[in-house]
Amino acid sequence: MPAPAGGPQHDNAWRAARRAVHALRAAAVLLAAEGLLLVCLGVFLVVRGFGADTDDRGRAELGGLFAVVAGVVLWLLTWALLARRQWARSPLVVVQILCIPVAVGLLQAHRYGEGIPLVAVPVGVLVLIGVSGAYRPHQPTGPGDSSG
Repeated sequence: MPAPAGGPQHDNAWRAARRAVHALRAAAVLLAAEGLLLVCLGVFLVVRGFGADTDDRGRAELGGLFAVVAGVVLWLLTWALLARRQWARSPLVVVQILCIPVAVGLLQAHRYGEGIPLVAVPVGVLVLIGVSGAYRPHQPTGPGDSSG
């Protein structure tokens, strides 16, 4: 898609807008992967909860169910972020920030395989959301624009 004519300022604005869209899509991909991982982990915990070696079946099932619900909520928030819904930003930021202490605990326990991705993905999501401009208030594009 060629850049519209309009001088260097217009060209720079067009490039910045494209960068923002790419950053938002990349953040959405990371968030969707995070949600998928949570759903898979939840299903695994539910199935494993029926095993003979489970000490507390209720706790295992509840933990699995919680992970599945959290993954689905993360997917919904991802779609809301892509639709530029302002209300989706805060819960996404909170979830990503809550991942950091968990990751630090994993790293301190020398569980680098889980800890490093759990640091990298939330930091990446937060940076990409910031680069995309999703932290800025939505600017209406016209009289019919009611999103936000």
